[in-house]
Amino acid sequence: MCVCMLPGQSEEYSSAQTDDIIEEVGPGDDVSIGSDLSNLVVPFPELAPVVFFCLKQTTCPRNWCIRMVSSPYPFIYHWNSIMVILLNCVTLGMYQPCENIDCTSDRCQILQAFDAFIYIFFALEMVVKMVALGIFGRRCYLGDTWNRLDFFIVMAGMVEYSLDLQNINLSAIRTVRVLRPLKAINRVPSMRILVNLLLDTLPMLGNVLLLCFFVFFIFGIIGVQLWAGLLRNRCYLEENFTLSSGMTLPAPYYQPEENDERPFICSLPSDNGIMSCNDVPARREGGRTCCLDKEDALHRQALGLSPEPMANGSGAGEAMGLCINWNQYYTRCHTGNSNPHKGAINFDNIVYAWIVIFQVITLEGWVEIMYYVMDAHSFYNFIYFILLIIIGSFFMINLCLVVIATQFSETKQREHQLMQEQRAQCLSSSTLASMAEPGDCYEEIFQLVCHVLRKAKRRSAALYYTLRGKPPPAGGGRGNRPNHCPHQSKQVHGSQPLANSISLSVPQNPEDCPICALSLNEGVRAVGDSATGEEDEEDAVKETSKEGSPLKERKRTCFGHCKDIWNDIRRKLWGIVESKYFSRGIMIAILINTISMGIEHHNQPEELTNVLEICNIVFTSMFTLEMILKLTAFGFFEYLRNPYNIFDGIIVIISVCEIIGQADGGLSVLRTFRLLRVIKLVRFMPALRRQLVVLMKTMDNVATFCMLLMLFIFIFSILGMHIFGCKFSLKTEAGDTVPDRKNFDSLLWAIVTVFQILTQEDWNMVLYNGMASTSPCAALYFVALMTFGNYVLFNLLVAILVEGFQAEGDANRSYSDDDRSSCNFEENDKQKDSLISRQNLSKNRRGYHNWGRPLPLHPQALWARRSSWNSLGGGRPCSSSSPSASPAFTPTSARPFYGYGLGGLGGVVGGSLRIRGPRASSSPHRHLHLVQPDEEESLLSPPTSLCFRIQKMLEAYRPDWCESREDWSIFLFSPQNKFRLMCQSIIAHKLFDYVVLAFIFSNCITVALERPKILQGSLERVFLTISNYIFTAIFVGEMTLKVVSMGLYMGEQAYLRSSWNVLDGFLVFVSLVDIVVSMAGGAKILGVLRVLRLLRTLRPLRVISRAPGLKLVVETLITSLKPIGNIVLICCAFFIIFGILGVQLFKGKFFYCFGPDVKNITNKSDCLQANYKWVHHKYNFDNLGQALMSLFVLASKDGWVNIMYHGLDAVGVDQQPVTNNNPWMLLYFISFLLIVSFFVLNMFVGVVVENFHKCRQHQEVEEAKRREEKRQRRMEKKRRKAHKLPYYSSYGHMRLMIHTLCTNHYLDLIITFIICINVITMSLEHYNQPHSLDLALKYCNYFFTSTFVLESILKLIAFGVRRFFKDRWNQLDLAIVLLSVMGITLEEIEISAALPINPTIIRIMRVLRIARVLKLLKMATGMRALLDTVVQALPQVGNLGLLFMLLFFIYAALGVELFGELVCNEDYPCEGMSRHATFENFGMAFLTLFQVSTGDNWNGIMKDTLRECPPDHGTDVDYACNPSLQFISPMYFVSFVLTAQFVLINVVVAVLMKHLDDSNKEAQEEAEMDAEIELELAQGTLCCMGTPGCGGAGMEKGLVAAGSGTAVGKERGGSQWLDSVSLLIKDTLEGEMLMIDNLSGSVFHHYSSPPICKDCKGHPQESCW
Repeated sequence: MCVCMLPGQSEEYSSAQTDDIIEEVGPGDDVSIGSDLSNLVVPFPELAPVVFFCLKQTTCPRNWCIRMVSSPYPFIYHWNSIMVILLNCVTLGMYQPCENIDCTSDRCQILQAFDAFIYIFFALEMVVKMVALGIFGRRCYLGDTWNRLDFFIVMAGMVEYSLDLQNINLSAIRTVRVLRPLKAINRVPSMRILVNLLLDTLPMLGNVLLLCFFVFFIFGIIGVQLWAGLLRNRCYLEENFTLSSGMTLPAPYYQPEENDERPFICSLPSDNGIMSCNDVPARREGGRTCCLDKEDALHRQALGLSPEPMANGSGAGEAMGLCINWNQYYTRCHTGNSNPHKGAINFDNIVYAWIVIFQVITLEGWVEIMYYVMDAHSFYNFIYFILLIIIGSFFMINLCLVVIATQFSETKQREHQLMQEQRAQCLSSSTLASMAEPGDCYEEIFQLVCHVLRKAKRRSAALYYTLRGKPPPAGGGRGNRPNHCPHQSKQVHGSQPLANSISLSVPQNPEDCPICALSLNEGVRAVGDSATGEEDEEDAVKETSKEGSPLKERKRTCFGHCKDIWNDIRRKLWGIVESKYFSRGIMIAILINTISMGIEHHNQPEELTNVLEICNIVFTSMFTLEMILKLTAFGFFEYLRNPYNIFDGIIVIISVCEIIGQADGGLSVLRTFRLLRVIKLVRFMPALRRQLVVLMKTMDNVATFCMLLMLFIFIFSILGMHIFGCKFSLKTEAGDTVPDRKNFDSLLWAIVTVFQILTQEDWNMVLYNGMASTSPCAALYFVALMTFGNYVLFNLLVAILVEGFQAEGDANRSYSDDDRSSCNFEENDKQKDSLISRQNLSKNRRGYHNWGRPLPLHPQALWARRSSWNSLGGGRPCSSSSPSASPAFTPTSARPFYGYGLGGLGGVVGGSLRIRGPRASSSPHRHLHLVQPDEEESLLSPPTSLCFRIQKMLEAYRPDWCESREDWSIFLFSPQNKFRLMCQSIIAHKLFDYVVLAFIFSNCITVALERPKILQGSLERVFLTISNYIFTAIFVGEMTLKVVSMGLYMGEQAYLRSSWNVLDGFLVFVSLVDIVVSMAGGAKILGVLRVLRLLRTLRPLRVISRAPGLKLVVETLITSLKPIGNIVLICCAFFIIFGILGVQLFKGKFFYCFGPDVKNITNKSDCLQANYKWVHHKYNFDNLGQALMSLFVLASKDGWVNIMYHGLDAVGVDQQPVTNNNPWMLLYFISFLLIVSFFVLNMFVGVVVENFHKCRQHQEVEEAKRREEKRQRRMEKKRRKAHKLPYYSSYGHMRLMIHTLCTNHYLDLIITFIICINVITMSLEHYNQPHSLDLALKYCNYFFTSTFVLESILKLIAFGVRRFFKDRWNQLDLAIVLLSVMGITLEEIEISAALPINPTIIRIMRVLRIARVLKLLKMATGMRALLDTVVQALPQVGNLGLLFMLLFFIYAALGVELFGELVCNEDYPCEGMSRHATFENFGMAFLTLFQVSTGDNWNGIMKDTLRECPPDHGTDVDYACNPSLQFISPMYFVSFVLTAQFVLINVVVAVLMKHLDDSNKEAQEEAEMDAEIELELAQGTLCCMGTPGCGGAGMEKGLVAAGSGTAVGKERGGSQWLDSVSLLIKDTLEGEMLMIDNLSGSVFHHYSSPPICKDCKGHPQESCW
């Protein structure tokens, strides 16, 4: 790459590239590239001296080009290029697929002209760069990847234009234009870093992709073998079915709908699927079932009437169902010729099977596919799908995330180090540069503005004095003090990494430093006058000089006194504003204001509206008053310094504008800004602020990510417009053709569709449309979009958030461990010295409270040395020189010198301030101690809680016998009591827990058998009731035993002291109450009984406390509840804001007219006149509760598209919706999805992962010990092995030859190649394949089987039986061979028809051949590492699986109780439930819940449970509905979706991340071990193993030589192996370099430096190379 910096070269090159090849050359550095060029004198030594064989650097055209590329104004060149790229994006976006077909319009011509201009610009840019830099070579144009992309785009354009001249229109090449926006990536450095990071993860992601490929192949081949052609089955008429002339059949086979989108698939007689043709429902016309048959029709025809009464439209016939039920004649199941969903879904060949598998893995629409297969083949096919989802979705997709996240943190650290180094280099030249991390953007801008203003003030003052002719006052300049006083420089450079090193070189005591002392005194004197926040250092200096001279003293006039009074007032105001009561008052006001905004709803009474208006005015005036008070107290600059205040100010100004605007009418848009007041609450919750700080810290990365995402969506939208533009159409019920709502007909809708596909909602519908309207290849577009968008880009976002949390957690931990000990106590002596001033301060402070804002300037001035740095932000409190200002007092940017982790968080500890006051300042140690974040909670709670006080009060009244019987259990059984001792011995018995567990499990089974439809007196009901009594008795007995032996409450070990026992006790109590209530007469109190029955379903929870692995997982989850709670709170804030906003936008607008023909209906009255129903959508925004429900559905990304469409169509209250009435509402829905679904909800992952790491930390120590022992044992083993003679030394010549063959690397390669071909031949099978292919495949199978048999036999001979079976791979090989042979023999028997054999068995044998694919794993090391990760994680994931099972079990039992009686039929159609998804019995409920947990159409299922009871509820027996479900159902589903989708799945991610780290570590250790052993061998066969011959000089030189020879040989042999390991551990060159530094004695280290015999004490240490 020829990209060295020229003296002012284009920024494109000067931005730090991550590649190691680039060398940055500062201006004026003399660089010589190679020794041969160093003597040539060329103007630009970094560039190639000659390009194109003739152009030197000084020749004319090249000279100009170089000047252009490295012009002194690089940004002009740079920005030109960016502007052209943007212009290109605009022209690409203006393409209209529906109009520009042959490009005759003016608009199209203009766009073409622009296109040509842009192309010429890019081509010229390329030529100029090529001439300047040269084409091929390390530092030339094509050396840079981004340049290669540019080159490719230009070349494609050239091909396109040349083809246009020949009038060949190749649309494929035109679509390459779409890549042009990618050029923008290179022009934006931060985006380039992110993209480089993604490229970094490619090697590891490649392994994941390989794994995916495996899964796809295995499941694809199974699918084709089992279900090829089965989805074509339809119900046809009997073959001999005839009709008389006058009658026509509706269709050749049974179709449930007109368009045959979702067909009725039946099971062939040979299969045992769920549906047969007898299950075809009766035909219905006009809402009634038809009851006539063919004979009736013939009879009518004979009478001369029309065959069907319906035909004459006679109302009577319709009412009575007098129509012919044709459906009863479709009785023959036969394979047809069309597949479901326009042919998109089938298993006819491997490619279609892959499309289906991909769709199942994305979890969208998989249930439908599963039902089709279950209908056609067998109920048990659900196992295939559930396995596929667990392996594909939960493991593989999360592996993608884990790989990207681990790589991201590594790359992030690397980038960070690079930046630090660069900053260190820049520091010398730049005046204002600081080594400190830059503060947030706002702080920097604010300081810059202050700086500019101060400069202007200084300049104007200087000008004023020069005009007056007076000399400027002394010290008025900028003062050079910072250069002399190390103490201020310490603040300048006081970033955490340098803290310790700097503090050593500075005198510890500020008083020792004359300048500091002076400034301290100055400060003390200046307190009186310079209290105003805006005044800067000159004023302070002037004040002190004023005081100094008595002459000026006399001039103090009335103005001075006024100023004193004003300062006094401000000081008092400051006290008021900073007091805790003031801030609490504001907080309560915000809460009440939020509630008042949330009360609004549809159809609210007039009085409420008026009350809310008055409330709004009151609150606005309150907040305005708060703003005015703060402005007065703080002064303008100090008020603006805190970003929160600016936020408040803007909201107040908008609210005031809105109230003024309301008087004139209009301006309702501004009302929505009131909602932002909710966010003000965050200031009062420290824990939340921590989370928000993490959010803010990741903002820069997230912003870059958003740019990348937009670019990505834009490119795919334009590509979609080119491919699918104007091709998606939809037939309406009235027969018109309209474009589908999900289309690519304009840029806006293309972007919305792409975004919808990225959210995975209904993307399969778009896929079916695309495949039907273009060709099946269209699936590639969607698969690429999903893979890059969802599994790479969105996982990158999660990685950014996870990294943010981990970095923040590490900062906190390192603060609490190290910094307290190292930095803080260095400041003790300073603190003693400033004690006097601090006492003054405590008088001034009067315990004011400060929520993370800077201190007022006057107390600060006591010790703030007023350097120019200090005053940069209008007097920034200098925290490093004011030790008593605890981190909570410093502003966000002023990172204190100690406590880096906390200071950076602004006022995280704000909450604990009320305890620190004057008292905290009296003892430095206590002050330092109070800062710890972990103790904040315990500090906040008062030491004596209420319970404690009551206990103390009651102690006085305790009777004496209580004292004497304190250690008795329930005051009845003494410790020596025989019964109690017996109970204790029973509990201590090792079988006790197992027996209890057995009872719990059997109780679970009876709970699972419950369902509402069991009749009262039946045998089943009696059995269940009696078993319930028995189990209750057993559990009561267990509880009694425990209480007697341990005591109930008194004592350490008492029963109720353990929360698990409390749970047990509660459940036993509930069972008892249940029995009592049911005996007392169940009918009267049915409601109570129902609740108790529901609580009984919680019994399986008792398993947790008895399974240690489960207990750990649950405890992890419980400890992460608090941080998860914080995230939930942040979510709630956003939900409430968007909810209130939604209510204001859409209340009352989600109603529509329900009827056959609603074309001409515009509003509610029209609808009711036409006798149609005026109904509302289930998910609406009529009040805050409904809005939150709808938003939750939106956030879970399932069914959000429909809600968005309803929002876009809404017209007004009581108006009929109009399609796409208001496209601007897209902003509301998409911004909600981006902020909440993608951003905030992904913080769940961050929190869970971070907590999981914390929980694992105490286990890690033990694990490390175990690993070390294991490693030692393996070392010993390997050493012994190295000493022994190899086992094959005694083999004969022939057997040795076979052994050499079997251990040869090439044999493995050949076998791998054969397996690959075998897999390909297996995947060639398809539906309706020709006989010739059958034969060919059969002979192939014979060949492959014989190969594998031969391989196994050879290995058996080579290794011997015992050694052969030791290796797992050999066992697998043998199993495969046996299966293949069995399969072939069975097939042969079947063909010769010697024995009757079930064809299913043969099918299964053929499916089992797929196991051969597993042999490939032996070769793919990187992939095996990933699999090892998964296998290691399995025990923990097993625990998680148990937890999942428990959760599912409880919810399934609950679901059967709650929704077991819901009916789905023609009269009550269902949206989510179907005959497959019901809660009728436990098994079906379990499957349904699995569907809910994958998020496939769960909102439809919830809609069905939210049914409203019809008015005539009492009469209708079928329709079971329960009015209470309106409230229970949302709680049930929301809680389940939250735990299953958001929490538990993320724990899987955490487990996998942990184990990927571990397996990387292990691979490193393995490599180290091998290297160590080879080293020892090389050094003369383990010189210090204690062998007697290893004496002082006994080591001969020859041996050394031999050793070195073997080492070199070994190195070559092991190098391939090593390469694979290094690829596995780190992917990039930088990674390896880093690793060499990190691992002392790592693999590379051993091979790069000559080994030295370290542990041989008696030998001269000689190099063995």
